[in-house]
Amino acid sequence: MQAHNLQIARRNLHLCRFCGICRDAVSCPTEPGSVDCTGCGACHLACPYEAIEILPREQAHERMRLIKVIIDGEIFFVPERITVSDALAFAGYQVSDPCGVGGCFACALVIGGETKPACVTAVAEGMKIDTMTKPEPLRVVSGFAPHVVGGVGTPHTLKNYTRPVEVACFLHGCNYRCPQCQNHVMAFTGGVPMTPKSVAGILIGIAEAYHVGRVAFSGGEATLNREFLIKVIKLLRTRDSDLRIHVDTNGSLLTTDYIDELVDAGMTDIGIDLKALSPDTFTKITAVSEDRERFLKISWDAVKYILDNHDIFVGIGIPYNRALMPMEEIRAMGEKIAQISKDVQVCLLDYRAAFRRRDLVLPTVAEMAEAKEALNSVGLRNVIAQTVEGHIGP
Repeated sequence: MQAHNLQIARRNLHLCRFCGICRDAVSCPTEPGSVDCTGCGACHLACPYEAIEILPREQAHERMRLIKVIIDGEIFFVPERITVSDALAFAGYQVSDPCGVGGCFACALVIGGETKPACVTAVAEGMKIDTMTKPEPLRVVSGFAPHVVGGVGTPHTLKNYTRPVEVACFLHGCNYRCPQCQNHVMAFTGGVPMTPKSVAGILIGIAEAYHVGRVAFSGGEATLNREFLIKVIKLLRTRDSDLRIHVDTNGSLLTTDYIDELVDAGMTDIGIDLKALSPDTFTKITAVSEDRERFLKISWDAVKYILDNHDIFVGIGIPYNRALMPMEEIRAMGEKIAQISKDVQVCLLDYRAAFRRRDLVLPTVAEMAEAKEALNSVGLRNVIAQTVEGHIGP
């Protein structure tokens, strides 16, 4: 396996707007166009203007030599100027780096004696890579903030615009590549990671300061680093046995054992974004094609499994913009949800222009009301529509 196939990033100056995200926010070991570029692709994923091109090194006229790395005590020779993830792939190891930008730290290993994300860490001559030692789970956190509305997994009865209802923690990294990503900076950039203990302590402190009994994890994709999320939820539950703990997720990783572990750890509320019903619409929204059927199945199955087997609050999110999804599919999604539960909370999310889809027109209140009616018409009783003027419903 040759991950990234010896690629290199190059900035297209005709498209570049010099926004600085590739220089200031991306956790790449170099800059696009640098002679030391590893081809990790993080800058390519994060660029809002698609100004970073990924080229084969041969096309970029790059010459390489082999360098020695030591993986679990064994010597391997791999091409220079690649990532640790690529070096492991060249050495025959199975590699999983779900975000690819150094945000989720799910691929973190002990590298040169330190915990680093393999996806954006450059190899070096004589580097020691330890895949056997399990490092402390870490995650890049964008920040913490009180929310007056909450997320998909917040009960509609709590939503208001006058006081905070929960404190949210925003986690970096995502396994989707949505061109219209509503939180693209945290989804496609890395940063300085935090420990579960630090995150739990800050969340508890802010929740106490605002006198709220709820905390939430959002992103990005909150579930990418399973060990981190489970550990921080357990710490929160230990600190406060009555705390409501809410996770918002795209649901793509929520296997039954993961769900059970989250609930056992102390999760009390969950919001799952069901991006689409058809694979083609799913790809249009997420830019994911290779695993689309699997991700769709896992996320839809997760909703049914939780409602059938766990006594926690469930909210379902459905993105809506007429340029992304036809009204017929909204109705079809509603029919499938109604077969699982007619009373589950469903939130219609008005997708705005963002990231690489600056052409999107924000849905009007009337459009969102029409989409809500389509869901109500198939039997769903608890539908909320997010609009520019506030929530409609249920």
